[in-house]
Amino acid sequence: MDDPGRAPASFRELHGAIRAWLAELGFEAPSAPQAMSLRPLLAGRNALIVAPTGMGKTEAALLPIVDRLLRSAPGAPGFRLLYITPLRALNRDMLRRIEGLGRHTGLRVGVRHGDTTASERARQSRDPPPILITTPESLQILFTGSNLRRHLKGVEAVVVDEIHELAEDERGAQLSVALERLEALTGRPFQRVGLSATVGAPEEVAAFLGGVGRQVDVLKVDLPKALEFEVRSPKAPSAEDPQIAALCDRLKVAPLVVAALTECLSEVRLHNQVLLFVNTRDTAELLATRLAIIDPSLPFGIHHGSLSRDVRIEMEAEFKAGRLKALICTSSLELGIDVGSVDFVIQYNSPREVARLLQRVGRGSHRIAATSRGLVLASNLDDAAESAAIAQLALEGALERKLVRENPLGVLSNQLIAMANSEVRVRSDEAFALIRKARPFAALPRLSFDRTLALIADLGGVRAVEGGFAKRGGTLVYFFENISMIPDQRTYAVIDIVSRRFIGTLDEGFVATFDEENSKFIVKGRSWKVAEVGEDSVLVEPSDDLGAVPSWIGEDIPVPFEVAQKVGEARRLRKLPGPHASLEVRRLFAEALEAQALRGLAVPDDRTIVIEREDRTVILNACFGTRVNETLGRALTSLFTQRLGASVGLFVDPYRVVLTFPRAVKGADVEKALRSLAPGGLEDFMRIVLRSSALLKWNLLHSAKKFAALRKGADHRFVSAKAMLERFAGTPLVEDAVDRVLFDRLDLARTAAVLEDLAAGRIALSHQGLSPLGLAGGQRMRELVAPQRPDAAILAALRRRLSETRVTLACLACHRASTTKVQDAHPERGCPHCEGRMLAVLHPRDRDSAKLLGRKGHS
Repeated sequence: MDDPGRAPASFRELHGAIRAWLAELGFEAPSAPQAMSLRPLLAGRNALIVAPTGMGKTEAALLPIVDRLLRSAPGAPGFRLLYITPLRALNRDMLRRIEGLGRHTGLRVGVRHGDTTASERARQSRDPPPILITTPESLQILFTGSNLRRHLKGVEAVVVDEIHELAEDERGAQLSVALERLEALTGRPFQRVGLSATVGAPEEVAAFLGGVGRQVDVLKVDLPKALEFEVRSPKAPSAEDPQIAALCDRLKVAPLVVAALTECLSEVRLHNQVLLFVNTRDTAELLATRLAIIDPSLPFGIHHGSLSRDVRIEMEAEFKAGRLKALICTSSLELGIDVGSVDFVIQYNSPREVARLLQRVGRGSHRIAATSRGLVLASNLDDAAESAAIAQLALEGALERKLVRENPLGVLSNQLIAMANSEVRVRSDEAFALIRKARPFAALPRLSFDRTLALIADLGGVRAVEGGFAKRGGTLVYFFENISMIPDQRTYAVIDIVSRRFIGTLDEGFVATFDEENSKFIVKGRSWKVAEVGEDSVLVEPSDDLGAVPSWIGEDIPVPFEVAQKVGEARRLRKLPGPHASLEVRRLFAEALEAQALRGLAVPDDRTIVIEREDRTVILNACFGTRVNETLGRALTSLFTQRLGASVGLFVDPYRVVLTFPRAVKGADVEKALRSLAPGGLEDFMRIVLRSSALLKWNLLHSAKKFAALRKGADHRFVSAKAMLERFAGTPLVEDAVDRVLFDRLDLARTAAVLEDLAAGRIALSHQGLSPLGLAGGQRMRELVAPQRPDAAILAALRRRLSETRVTLACLACHRASTTKVQDAHPERGCPHCEGRMLAVLHPRDRDSAKLLGRKGHS
């Protein structure tokens, strides 16, 4: 296409009704993405618009499309423009903006998602709005009713918002097939427009949007929105400071975390409104409770995916109205939800990805041409170095590539049943040709298609007929139970079996990974051992295992290979990259490396693996990122479990693989096992490993529901993974579950490359005892949690509290009593009245015991 920058477009080219609406809002000239996209979209081109948050991407898509609708056939029937958003939360903001445009242009706007009332759905079926805002899941339902199908035939354009969030998951694969079904229904091509935040390799996202054989222009704003941010680490306060010690005691955290929380509060007070991003729901809850203890007067809100929709809406409204000073949030607020006048963003600890840093900091001053300002506050060395590396990669424009998972067979099953549900009869050849037009299924083998169709027919999802398939009795029930590709999860309450105290909650997906009772995990800062899994609760007992898996391990954002390598490079060069790290962060980084060197210990880096061993613990220091290290860790634990005849504990972070053996092993044995992993046979080996992995059980359950082997409400406690593997061995159901784990949790290609570099000597390997850098991995895991053992600050606070406690000393000889503080009590000196040596120490309010001791003749 012609370079859109040669002749800048303007609003003058738009329909008069649209210009009137823009004038009412005070918009005189288009923003960069609006100017870039106006003419291509007016010409009906398919396009992916890539720009940072807050630059008007929504209007960039809608203005020219609405213009085309007005000029082509203003009164045409049916849905004419579908605006698809991945989150229902977006609909509230999009609806307010799009309805204003609709009122000025006479194009009625409707919204349809899971919370839309039955009366509104019925009205849309009778009288369809020309512009419909919906979700990928609700789009599936539009194919079912005869009226809705007729209305869909009028679609002229589809806009997919936040398409980068969909491109690499099963929701996106489902949507890509739905777009092909929509084109088959309309009988003609329609315009496709995707809106995306800045991503690496946008051409892959464009290919996902367009499917096979369609040209999609990538319209990318190269000038990034102005961002100002600093990577900072709080200075550790003195543990002897009475105020700090008291806070450590109250909050049950280390002094460095107290300093980080205090710094968060200082920044909140300095600014108008602050978004405080964290990476997990657990951290959001823990941060909110601790900040409220430190300063209960500051109005804080909290926003994450586990909260009810009503609570999230309330938090957004309160924040936008200015009644909340800060909102603690997870990725639930990364997307384009309008939350008002944010002037500063805090990211607590590393954002873990380049795109996530840009997306989150970009929420500050969510306005075109405004500078977004933010702070990454890292309370441990790994996060500080990682954040500096991410900031530098952001400056270089090195964003993570969005990968499309090929041939997700669970989605294929879902869509074949959806087709059967909405059609009288489906020819297999036509269905196969349609599916292959969708980008995730572009290379789908016919054999995989036929085997998947045969399995769902055998399980009752569809009815096989000559040359194709059709609906049967259970098809409709399956369809409505499995509209969403997001796993349906219950929440379990965690109960201390000793005190019967409520500890916290766990998602079903995590509970299902417990191999057996006695599994160990961390929640709310303590290590627990599973005693019993009930219908809606997990009974636990305290454990002293520091190597237990955190409850949020499956939820935490994986650190990419490139980011971990950048940290390794900084270690090798002994210097943090870029200009964003503060002097304090640089000092801490240099001191940590110097301390390692002064002890004669090697520093693991991007070219060096260091194996550390002490007794039963082996730490493989490897700067390869979360997924590569998870792959290496699971491969090694499988090899040693078979060799030793006992399970091997595993903990993984982006820079370490921690193995806990049932008995002492040699570091040389670990190296030998690592070198024995053949790069060429890694995938086959990992497929075998995963069949006995706890990771697979939950994925088997999810796949079984998508293949109609289990109903939606099936309880994982009563589903035997072993029996399912035996029943469905060699079928697409098991292949789908294994493929999902390989894609979501592991990285076979990068791991194979690492093993090749190790074999060729391009990666060195050395051995030593446990080092400070090796042991630092536990610090990230225990962030914001109560220490398993009291540290100096907590012990000092405890001593002070005990010394100030008042006690009553009652003499058993003269029956007199006196009350004093513990620090002033000296029972070893005897009774001050009779010098008797038999003194009882009582609580001042323990009057009954004092009366008993005061009786004459009592002994």
